[in-house]
Amino acid sequence: MPERKTIAAYLEAVQGQIRWKRARPLLVRELERHLEDQRDDFLKEGKAPDEAERLAVEDMGDPVTVGTELDRIHRPRPQWGLLGLTIALAAIGVVLRVLFRQSYVQQMGITRFLASLGLGTAAMLGMYFFDVSRLVRHARAVYGGGLAVSLLPLVFLRSRYYMYYITLAAALSPLVYAFWLYSFRGKGWKGLLLTTLGGGFLALASRCWFNLAGTFLLLFSGLILTLYAAGRDWFGVGRWKGVGAVLAVAFGLLAFLFLKGYLNSFLLRVMIALRPELEKEHRGYMGWVLHMFWEDVPPLRSVGGEAAMPVNAGARLFGGGQEFRPIDFSHDFLPASMAVAWGWIPLLVLLAALTILLLWMLVKGLRQSYLPGHFVVLAVVLTLGFQTLFSAALNFGFVLFSASLPLVVGNFQTVVDMALIGLALSVFRGNSIAREGPGGPVPQRKRLRIKFEYQ
Repeated sequence: MPERKTIAAYLEAVQGQIRWKRARPLLVRELERHLEDQRDDFLKEGKAPDEAERLAVEDMGDPVTVGTELDRIHRPRPQWGLLGLTIALAAIGVVLRVLFRQSYVQQMGITRFLASLGLGTAAMLGMYFFDVSRLVRHARAVYGGGLAVSLLPLVFLRSRYYMYYITLAAALSPLVYAFWLYSFRGKGWKGLLLTTLGGGFLALASRCWFNLAGTFLLLFSGLILTLYAAGRDWFGVGRWKGVGAVLAVAFGLLAFLFLKGYLNSFLLRVMIALRPELEKEHRGYMGWVLHMFWEDVPPLRSVGGEAAMPVNAGARLFGGGQEFRPIDFSHDFLPASMAVAWGWIPLLVLLAALTILLLWMLVKGLRQSYLPGHFVVLAVVLTLGFQTLFSAALNFGFVLFSASLPLVVGNFQTVVDMALIGLALSVFRGNSIAREGPGGPVPQRKRLRIKFEYQ
């Protein structure tokens, strides 16, 4: 190996040892900055330019050793466990939809179910290999695009694909808000105010969809994201001042809506969801039916038993003399249909697997050194977590609004959920080289490694 006397030749030798293409330009740029700093120090000591550059290169050490060590430290971190669990849950969802949507299968076949699994896996892998820092560098542009997407349901109000637009807009809103929130780091009270206003615009757009679940998903997740940012003093106004201001705005808005009577219809919904027998002939009918079902659901039932395919739940419940409306347990009520057929233990196992996936992602996300990744992962976990919570409440008889169980219910919903998970996993995969913005620093500890380990 010939001796490397110039910075350019040294860097060429170093990058030849780094196998991760995405990491190579970032690491070489950091190393180049350090070499130039070293050269400038020698120039200040009165050395000639050529000699200063030679001394800087020699001081750094053998380029092959440096490159090999950088290659060892900075490499993709595969997330096979999370990827495998996600695909397994999505595959279970396909099986459940085939078993408990027999009328759809007889009419359309299982092609769409299998296509949703294939497209979802492709979308997840595409986002998994995506560089999330590109979105971070253009956070406000992402917000603008997300706000435009949130208005699609209004534009295509009479389209046959209206529900697809609602599903997409509702799932993306918390993530879009997370990028918007991140863009105001260190902007003080002005940043906190603009963050709140941006969330308000998204909430107004979601309310116009007439989709209560999407509105609550955004409000709850947005509040948690903002509290998390304020708790880390993200805006630079002081931790407790920021948290207090966020809570004051939330409670103030809630009090205003309550005093003006805007919450009356929602409170009535909650009362009927808690006591569906009060409106069992109208809005409480589905909740009443589910409550009666859960009284007789055993812990475990053999597959193929008497209630293996409860297509018309009303007939089994009310059978002789009393009028009823047949109920097809499908779509959002698929988990309840599964419990009626197999018992509540398999349903709890399925919910536990989803919970493990989300908690696993949350713990890994909050341990990342790349701070924007915290908000990306937290937004995805909150989105899927609230969907799971809403769906569980719905299927256990608390019928407040419709909600689909992530990765299990819905074809298009599964594709969107898997894409969100892929984006979160991309944070874990590229954490060691992720940057916070245009020209932003790599994590400080990495720069210190370069300076002290290789000299």
